[in-house]
Amino acid sequence: MPTDTQQLDALIARADRHQAKLISAIATLETRIVDLLATAPLSNGELFDLEWAVQARTQIRASIQAEYLTVVDEVMREYSTVADEIADMLTNYGNFTDLDRNVISQLQTLTFQGFADLGNEYLDIIAKQVYENTLTGTSFAASVRAVQEAVGKDMARYASQQVHDALMQFDRSINAKIALDSGATKFIYKGSKDEATRDFCNKHVNKVYTLDEMKEIWQGEWSGKSGSNPLRDAGGYNCRHRFRPVFD
Repeated sequence: MPTDTQQLDALIARADRHQAKLISAIATLETRIVDLLATAPLSNGELFDLEWAVQARTQIRASIQAEYLTVVDEVMREYSTVADEIADMLTNYGNFTDLDRNVISQLQTLTFQGFADLGNEYLDIIAKQVYENTLTGTSFAASVRAVQEAVGKDMARYASQQVHDALMQFDRSINAKIALDSGATKFIYKGSKDEATRDFCNKHVNKVYTLDEMKEIWQGEWSGKSGSNPLRDAGGYNCRHRFRPVFD
């Protein structure tokens, strides 16, 4: 059975792979949308056909589905395996209650919806850019730069962070659910302690806290904080830490 350190290291490696897959998918998405722009009717190098701009939204949506959401779906399918790995790891430390598989399915669905919402947000942003650039007679080159900024930079950044944090939060939530159902009241903060670790996490690594102590500490503020639920949020954005239950 893997130890908590081994399973956490494997989880972080999986999160890195997820990020790489999604960044590659978004790069392909950017190329597809730029290729779509290349089909726009031009007048002296400028967009002008509003009917084309309106219809382009449908094709942008299809590209987001094919390149972005397809990869997100592939990533989500690995979450069941992660849940099994968590259960295996915890058997090293005691007898724990079996996790209801419906909980895993629900978490997968909710996580996927978060990515779908991000896709819809950028569908609106990109389609609006294309329409407004067409309305104002913006040059093809400037329109391409706007798409590259929106997709290749902004969407890629947010999606990359989201895919990392989503997996880590799933892991923490499953850990917490199994532990709480098994009667755990104390937890140890586990994870790396290196130059990439924020000061807040360095301060708490390998320390044991009761639930009340954790809740009090996590009401504070620190750089990179993403929420006040210690069992789900840990140190915040891009955090590589989590709580594991301990029993006297």
